[in-house]
Amino acid sequence: MSEAREIEAERRRSARFHLILIGAIAASPFVGSYALYKFWKPTSFVNHGELVANEQPAAPSVADPMHASLKSLQGKWVLATADTGQCGQTCRDKLYYLRQIRLSQGKQMDRVERLWMVTDARTPDAGMMKEFAGMHVVMAQSSAWVRQLPVKANPGDYIFILDPLGNVVLRYPPGFDPTGLRKDLARLIRASRIG
Repeated sequence: MSEAREIEAERRRSARFHLILIGAIAASPFVGSYALYKFWKPTSFVNHGELVANEQPAAPSVADPMHASLKSLQGKWVLATADTGQCGQTCRDKLYYLRQIRLSQGKQMDRVERLWMVTDARTPDAGMMKEFAGMHVVMAQSSAWVRQLPVKANPGDYIFILDPLGNVVLRYPPGFDPTGLRKDLARLIRASRIG
Protein backbone atom coordinates (compact mmCIF):
# COMPACT_ATOMS: atom_id res chain seq x y z
CA MET A 1 0.00 0.00 0.00
CA SER A 2 2.78 2.42 0.86
CA GLU A 3 4.51 1.44 -2.37
CA ALA A 4 1.44 2.52 -4.34
CA ARG A 5 1.48 5.87 -2.52
CA GLU A 6 5.14 6.30 -3.30
CA ILE A 7 4.52 5.61 -6.99
CA GLU A 8 1.60 8.09 -6.99
CA ALA A 9 3.75 10.76 -5.26
CA GLU A 10 6.52 10.17 -7.80
CA ARG A 11 4.05 10.64 -10.70
CA ARG A 12 2.81 13.90 -9.18
CA ARG A 13 6.38 15.20 -8.77
CA SER A 14 7.14 14.21 -12.36
CA ALA A 15 3.93 15.88 -13.62
CA ARG A 16 4.71 19.03 -11.61
CA PHE A 17 8.27 19.10 -12.98
CA HIS A 18 7.01 18.76 -16.56
CA LEU A 19 4.41 21.49 -15.99
CA ILE A 20 7.07 23.86 -14.62
CA LEU A 21 9.38 22.97 -17.53
CA ILE A 22 6.65 23.72 -20.10
CA GLY A 23 5.91 27.05 -18.36
CA ALA A 24 9.60 27.99 -18.35
CA ILE A 25 9.94 27.16 -22.05
CA ALA A 26 6.83 29.23 -22.87
CA ALA A 27 8.07 32.21 -20.82
CA SER A 28 11.68 32.13 -22.06
CA PRO A 29 11.13 34.27 -25.23
CA PHE A 30 9.47 37.01 -23.15
CA VAL A 31 12.11 36.93 -20.44
CA GLY A 32 14.93 36.82 -23.01
CA SER A 33 13.55 39.69 -25.08
CA TYR A 34 13.02 41.82 -21.98
CA ALA A 35 16.56 41.11 -20.79
CA LEU A 36 17.98 42.06 -24.21
CA TYR A 37 15.92 45.26 -24.29
CA LYS A 38 16.90 46.25 -20.77
CA PHE A 39 20.58 45.28 -20.64
CA TRP A 40 21.98 45.01 -24.19
CA LYS A 41 22.93 48.17 -26.07
CA PRO A 42 24.01 47.64 -29.69
CA THR A 43 27.40 49.08 -30.57
CA SER A 44 26.65 49.61 -34.25
CA PHE A 45 23.61 50.23 -36.42
CA VAL A 46 22.71 49.40 -40.00
CA ASN A 47 21.62 52.93 -40.96
CA HIS A 48 24.15 55.49 -42.18
CA GLY A 49 22.15 58.60 -41.29
CA GLU A 50 21.22 59.86 -37.85
CA LEU A 51 17.88 58.47 -36.70
CA VAL A 52 15.42 61.20 -35.73
CA ALA A 53 13.20 59.63 -33.10
CA ASN A 54 11.67 62.14 -30.72
CA GLU A 55 12.61 65.41 -32.43
CA GLN A 56 9.76 65.85 -34.90
CA PRO A 57 8.80 69.42 -35.82
CA ALA A 58 5.16 70.22 -35.06
CA ALA A 59 2.82 69.84 -38.03
CA PRO A 60 2.89 73.03 -40.13
CA SER A 61 -0.07 75.37 -39.78
CA VAL A 62 -2.24 76.11 -42.81
CA ALA A 63 -0.53 79.50 -43.17
CA ASP A 64 2.94 77.88 -43.23
CA PRO A 65 4.31 77.56 -46.81
CA MET A 66 5.32 73.97 -46.00
CA HIS A 67 1.73 72.90 -45.30
CA ALA A 68 0.62 72.57 -48.94
CA SER A 69 3.93 71.01 -50.00
CA LEU A 70 3.94 68.34 -47.33
CA LYS A 71 0.28 67.61 -48.09
CA SER A 72 1.01 67.17 -51.82
CA LEU A 73 3.98 64.88 -51.08
CA GLN A 74 2.09 62.58 -48.72
CA GLY A 75 2.36 58.97 -49.76
CA LYS A 76 5.91 59.44 -51.10
CA TRP A 77 9.33 59.13 -49.55
CA VAL A 78 10.95 62.58 -49.68
CA LEU A 79 14.61 63.54 -49.95
CA ALA A 80 14.68 67.10 -48.60
CA THR A 81 17.22 69.85 -48.16
CA ALA A 82 16.99 73.46 -47.01
CA ASP A 83 19.23 76.15 -48.50
CA THR A 84 19.29 79.69 -49.86
CA GLY A 85 17.95 80.55 -53.29
CA GLN A 86 21.44 81.65 -54.35
CA CYS A 87 22.60 78.04 -54.01
CA GLY A 88 26.39 77.86 -53.96
CA GLN A 89 28.48 74.82 -54.82
CA THR A 90 27.63 72.91 -51.63
CA CYS A 91 23.93 73.42 -52.30
CA ARG A 92 24.32 72.29 -55.92
CA ASP A 93 26.18 69.18 -54.74
CA LYS A 94 23.31 68.33 -52.40
CA LEU A 95 20.72 68.80 -55.17
CA TYR A 96 22.84 66.63 -57.47
CA TYR A 97 23.03 63.87 -54.83
CA LEU A 98 19.27 64.02 -54.28
CA ARG A 99 18.64 63.60 -58.00
CA GLN A 100 21.14 60.76 -58.41
CA ILE A 101 19.98 58.92 -55.29
CA ARG A 102 16.38 59.08 -56.50
CA LEU A 103 17.41 57.79 -59.95
CA SER A 104 19.43 54.98 -58.35
CA GLN A 105 16.24 53.51 -56.87
CA GLY A 106 15.38 52.12 -60.32
CA LYS A 107 11.78 51.00 -60.64
CA GLN A 108 11.10 52.25 -57.09
CA MET A 109 12.08 55.85 -57.95
CA ASP A 110 8.42 56.78 -58.51
CA ARG A 111 7.97 56.32 -54.75
CA VAL A 112 10.57 59.06 -54.07
CA GLU A 113 10.31 62.84 -54.48
CA ARG A 114 12.87 65.62 -53.97
CA LEU A 115 12.17 68.79 -52.01
CA TRP A 116 14.21 71.98 -51.80
CA MET A 117 13.12 74.36 -49.06
CA VAL A 118 14.45 77.81 -50.01
CA THR A 119 15.30 79.59 -46.77
CA ASP A 120 15.52 83.17 -48.08
CA ALA A 121 13.61 85.41 -50.49
CA ARG A 122 15.93 84.75 -53.48
CA THR A 123 14.31 82.91 -56.36
CA PRO A 124 16.47 80.04 -57.62
CA ASP A 125 18.19 80.50 -60.99
CA ALA A 126 16.10 79.27 -63.97
CA GLY A 127 19.07 77.38 -65.45
CA MET A 128 19.57 75.49 -62.25
CA MET A 129 15.86 74.70 -62.01
CA LYS A 130 16.07 73.22 -65.49
CA GLU A 131 19.11 71.15 -64.47
CA PHE A 132 17.20 69.74 -61.49
CA ALA A 133 13.80 69.48 -63.18
CA GLY A 134 11.09 67.60 -61.31
CA MET A 135 12.22 68.80 -57.90
CA HIS A 136 9.62 70.43 -55.63
CA VAL A 137 10.74 73.91 -54.57
CA VAL A 138 9.12 75.76 -51.68
CA MET A 139 9.86 79.34 -50.73
CA ALA A 140 10.09 78.54 -47.03
CA GLN A 141 11.81 81.60 -45.58
CA SER A 142 8.80 82.24 -43.30
CA SER A 143 8.26 78.58 -42.38
CA ALA A 144 8.16 77.76 -38.68
CA TRP A 145 8.29 74.08 -39.66
CA VAL A 146 11.71 74.49 -41.33
CA ARG A 147 13.03 76.39 -38.30
CA GLN A 148 11.96 73.45 -36.08
CA LEU A 149 13.80 70.82 -38.11
CA PRO A 150 15.89 68.55 -35.84
CA VAL A 151 19.37 69.97 -36.45
CA LYS A 152 22.23 71.12 -34.25
CA ALA A 153 22.89 74.32 -36.22
CA ASN A 154 21.83 75.42 -39.72
CA PRO A 155 19.15 73.28 -41.48
CA GLY A 156 20.99 74.03 -44.75
CA ASP A 157 23.84 71.81 -43.64
CA TYR A 158 21.67 68.68 -43.65
CA ILE A 159 19.73 66.38 -45.94
CA PHE A 160 16.59 64.74 -44.56
CA ILE A 161 14.52 61.69 -45.43
CA LEU A 162 10.80 62.15 -44.77
CA ASP A 163 8.50 59.15 -44.64
CA PRO A 164 5.22 58.94 -46.62
CA LEU A 165 3.36 60.45 -43.65
CA GLY A 166 5.60 63.55 -43.61
CA ASN A 167 7.72 62.62 -40.57
CA VAL A 168 11.46 63.29 -40.57
CA VAL A 169 13.07 59.83 -40.29
CA LEU A 170 16.79 60.30 -40.91
CA ARG A 171 19.13 63.28 -41.21
CA TYR A 172 22.54 63.43 -42.86
CA PRO A 173 25.05 65.99 -41.57
CA PRO A 174 27.69 67.78 -43.66
CA GLY A 175 30.20 65.38 -45.20
CA PHE A 176 27.69 62.51 -45.36
CA ASP A 177 28.27 59.47 -47.55
CA PRO A 178 25.83 59.55 -50.52
CA THR A 179 26.19 55.77 -50.92
CA GLY A 180 25.02 55.32 -47.34
CA LEU A 181 22.02 57.57 -47.96
CA ARG A 182 21.14 55.56 -51.08
CA LYS A 183 21.32 52.29 -49.11
CA ASP A 184 19.22 53.68 -46.26
CA LEU A 185 16.54 54.90 -48.66
CA ALA A 186 16.46 51.58 -50.54
CA ARG A 187 16.09 49.71 -47.23
CA LEU A 188 13.26 52.00 -46.10
CA ILE A 189 11.42 51.66 -49.41
CA ARG A 190 11.81 47.87 -49.36
CA ALA A 191 10.44 47.62 -45.80
CA SER A 192 7.60 50.11 -46.32
CA ARG A 193 4.06 49.16 -47.27
CA ILE A 194 3.03 52.78 -47.88
CA GLY A 195 4.48 55.21 -50.36
